[in-house]
Amino acid sequence: MKLKLIAPKCGVGQATNLYPPYVLATLAGLTPPDIDVVIEDQNIQNINFDEPVDMVGITVIVHTAYNAFKIADEYRKRGTLVFMGGVFVEACPEECLKHADSVILCEVEQIWSNILHDYSSGEFKKRYELSERPEIKGLPLPRHDLIQNSKYLTNNLIMISKGCLNRCQFCTGGVHWKGQVKTRNIEDIIKEIKSLDPNEPYIFLDDNLIWNPEFAKEVFRALIPLNIQWICSGACVDSVEDMELIQLAKDSGCLAMLLGFETVNEKTLKANSKGFNKVENYYKTVDNFHQVGIAVQGSFIFGLDGDTVDSIEDTVKFIKDAKLDMLTLNMLYPYPGTPFRKKLERENRLIVDEKEWENFTYNRLMFIPEKMSSQELKDGFRKATMELGSAKECSERVARAIANDFAPEYIFKQNMQFRNHVLSMEQNTRKL
Repeated sequence: MKLKLIAPKCGVGQATNLYPPYVLATLAGLTPPDIDVVIEDQNIQNINFDEPVDMVGITVIVHTAYNAFKIADEYRKRGTLVFMGGVFVEACPEECLKHADSVILCEVEQIWSNILHDYSSGEFKKRYELSERPEIKGLPLPRHDLIQNSKYLTNNLIMISKGCLNRCQFCTGGVHWKGQVKTRNIEDIIKEIKSLDPNEPYIFLDDNLIWNPEFAKEVFRALIPLNIQWICSGACVDSVEDMELIQLAKDSGCLAMLLGFETVNEKTLKANSKGFNKVENYYKTVDNFHQVGIAVQGSFIFGLDGDTVDSIEDTVKFIKDAKLDMLTLNMLYPYPGTPFRKKLERENRLIVDEKEWENFTYNRLMFIPEKMSSQELKDGFRKATMELGSAKECSERVARAIANDFAPEYIFKQNMQFRNHVLSMEQNTRKL
């Protein structure tokens, strides 16, 4: 029996995902050896619909939903069984069942072989659900051999833990993880790292790598003898007041860490269940990382309830004054299933679009803001992204990275990708 696992690409006007589909490699690693598994990533290759397969599994997020549906429809026309999983599927199962034979609404580590048996026997359920997130200790390693490609920024992706304790109103993670975090055995983490190319940087994919400072310190101490370089793609600002933790991160090879600042408006943070972010500590947090030689990528959201035109300008000022090395800037989006979207529905502030998934773009406003007009938010976001994504600002960030030896090659790639994304959004804006 042959199983194909697919990562759809994002829609028009969106950034291309230049990291391998780790979740699919994880599923492949859990798959019994009598099943032949292939992985295709539409971000870097065309889907080979003519390749004979018995089952197709598609991972879906809101950014990829439209392309996921098109892929699924084509396979079902050919008589192939299609199943879907992912955070979008959990939030919109009925929508996905229009295109798939079955949907998986949970983490599957402990039931994956049972699900595959059901599919192969034809006795599968329409929905697979669990009330608790499964443990992730002692599992087979992901099949990294199936996702190696020179087109990716790096092939070295690792997940230390899954989940997040926080339940931010705007975030799908709070709904998906339900405040749960599961950690792997440190020996399994080290084994996986050793199986990859030490000449490439490693990306740790956790939602919040340092949610448990003591566990994080254990991991960092275990990494020191490996002499690797790594980058954290997710951490909460409230976890980084501990200088011992930051120094251990550096000693273990940390080049850069992404921090979710979101906004510099304290009232906005509290209103969106992210009051644990203390704005008065933001500058000190960045300084703490810079002091030991770790670059900081700041993640920000524009349009949160409570934000104003002034808070957008204040956020841009902070980004410049704090000398952040890399940026992720997002227009707030009412993701399906989140408390924020439900609030918008109650208050009749959600902009309804029957082709929402087809029309999704990062800079498309899908709600009526609370403290400013729609045009003020759109203009403020456009001005912020164009200013911070300008050639001048990006080159200055790269120049500082070279001067301070803050992972200059990685920071250059990230700033070029950020600038290309901003230009793509601007081009898409002109078409709207």
